[in-house]
Formats: sequence, C-alpha cells, structure tokens
Amino acid sequence: MSTPRCFRFSVRGMTTVAALQALRAMTVLEEISSGAVTRDVLDRLGVRDARLWEKLAVTYYGPTRYKKLQAAAREAAVPLSLDAVAVIEKHLRSLLRGASVTVEELRVELCSLRGTVGEIDRAAAARVREHNRTVKDAAAKAYGKRALRGGKNTDALGMRTLTLTLPERQISHIIATLLPAADKARAADPRLGYEPAMADAAYQHLTTGGAAGGGVPPVVPLVVMALPDYAAVLRQEGDETVFALTDGTTITGKELVEHEMASHGLVGVYDPVDGGVNLYRDQRCASFKQRMLLAAETILCPTPGCTTPADQCQVHHLTPWKHGGETNLDNLTMACRVHNARNDDDPDSPPRHGRLARQPGGVVHHPPDGGPPRTNTHPIRNLSAMGLLADA
Repeated sequence: MSTPRCFRFSVRGMTTVAALQALRAMTVLEEISSGAVTRDVLDRLGVRDARLWEKLAVTYYGPTRYKKLQAAAREAAVPLSLDAVAVIEKHLRSLLRGASVTVEELRVELCSLRGTVGEIDRAAAARVREHNRTVKDAAAKAYGKRALRGGKNTDALGMRTLTLTLPERQISHIIATLLPAADKARAADPRLGYEPAMADAAYQHLTTGGAAGGGVPPVVPLVVMALPDYAAVLRQEGDETVFALTDGTTITGKELVEHEMASHGLVGVYDPVDGGVNLYRDQRCASFKQRMLLAAETILCPTPGCTTPADQCQVHHLTPWKHGGETNLDNLTMACRVHNARNDDDPDSPPRHGRLARQPGGVVHHPPDGGPPRTNTHPIRNLSAMGLLADA
C-alpha cells in the first residue's frame, strides 16, 4: 500500500525508531486537526484508536476559552506518545468538581510527566487523586462510581469477564479473603496458577456463602520510626536488638520504642540508609517480625513497574540462601511471585531478567543489559518506610 499524499512526512529512508519518533502525539494530532489526516485515512490504515485520536485533536488543537493553557499543554506534551496522552486524558476525566485546580491547569502539569506509559499512567492517577482528596464529600462522590460490569460477551474460549470497581480498601479486603483458599489450592496442585486459583476461590466464595474464604486477620497498624541520632545498633541478643546511646548507656529495642512512641500496635525501627534494623536468624525462612518490617519498607514489589502489594509478595533473599545469603533484613526484600521466580539469582550465569539488590536508601533493580539500577517509581512507594524517611 502506498503512503497517501495527505501525509506531510515520508518514512522512506527512515529507521523504525526515527519513524516512531515522527509519530509523537502532537505531530499526529496537529495533522488530524488541520485536516491533513482524516478519519477515513486512519480507518484505511487500520488504526484502532482513530476515534480517540480525533477527540484528542479537538482537545489539544480545537477551539477553547483557555488558549494559553492549551498551548502550554501542547508544548509540555511534545515528547509524549499518543498512548501517554491518552492515559493522561483518562485520568483527567476523574478529576472531581470542586478541586483546587481546573482540568485545563492540571492537563499542563500531567503533560510534563516523563517516563514509560505505565509510569506516566500511575503518576497521573496519583496526582489526580491528590487533588480529589481535597474535594468536599470526595469519598461519597467517588463511591458513586462503584460498579460491576461485564458478563455478557463470550470470547472464543467460551469465557466471560467481570470487572469490579470498588474503593481500594474493599478490594484489598476481598483479595485478602480469597487468598487463603487460593494458596491452599495451589499447594495441593503446584501446576495451578495464581489467577486461576483466585478465580476458583472467588467462585466458591460467592456460590457457597463465603465458606471458602476463611477469616481475614484484623488490621494491625505498623508505625514507622526513624532510628534517632542518639542511638546506634550495638548487637543482637536473641530476638532483641541492643542499641548503644550517646550517653554511654545501652537500651533494648523494646525500651527504645516505649521511650519514643505511644502504643500504636506494631512499631518498626528503620535506619534511613540501610533500612530495617537487622534481626539475625539461622533459618532460611523469615520470621513474622521480619516480614512486617520488609513489607513496610517497600509497600510494593520493588521491581520497576510492578504494582503487587507487599502483603501479597514473597520474602526474597537478595544473595540467595544457596549461595550463602543470610536471613537478615539487609539481605531480604519482598518480591511478587513472578519477579521472585525470574530474579537472576546466580551471579555467574548469563543475565536474563535482571536482579534485585540493596543500596543505600532501598532496594533497586539491576537490568540485564547492564544499564543503571532502577527503582519502582510508583507513587504509593513514597508512603513506604524508606520513602517517608527520605522525605523526613
């Protein structure tokens, strides 16, 4: 098929990367807005999102009362792809009335985001949510968006899909309710995947009145406490940590917590550089206390782009147990089932998926291509123990 004349650029002689660079969002949307590229052309070229592109062209180049903000958004979005601009607009539609910023103002801010489409997607969602939290009755307005959709269309495998939208705490409660039954089923059949096991647990729970779910343990808050300047780790005595104080005396971790904080449930003590205070063990499996400290340290699986919460992750040895790694907090992190299994454990084997490692300030991922280490930039990780200490 020859390239239609209405296109103002030619891909002849271009590399694939150069051609993709030429297809930045603002370039394409300007062509659509000017009429140089029509809906018919896009349909003939097999563009699935032709209708969406038309709407975006109107948003960024069409008539508006906010011409300066529109121009600022276009300028900020110059490096962005069409997919990135589409996810920005998706989240802008969730901005509640009464927010301290207008859609037009927030569009300029979100178009300044950089990263992969997934990273921009998550950062945009977090920013819109920050503004929504300031709206009066925001929770009630958001609660009106709860929904159960789907179940009508059957795919080629004879399957149907349900999509459930609820407040995050309710979704977390549902997952926590189903997880014990799913884990039990997977233990009985190692070939069973996580998602099929969760689907079976959900169906059993719904059709048997909750018999499959088991009990959900009560939520116990874990308070993050930075290691004060006057205390330093001296030694371990069994399950207790002994700190040396600047006045020449010593104090146990329990006494330190009682001295620093009122009763909050569980209290984790973290060094701002090294993370949780070490709790040495002779066994391979992490203790309950270690799991709690690690979960609060990272909040999510530390692999870039992963959104699996820490309470659904596995304890991962950064230096594998079989290679001499100890079950100490500085050698542990939480990692989801997938990234725990895919981690390049053997340092002498050819790199395949990369590996997790600890550096001052937290756990990073070393990519297999030898590039610089990367962190999971999901906005919720700012609420982790290490994120809070970094901002302190």
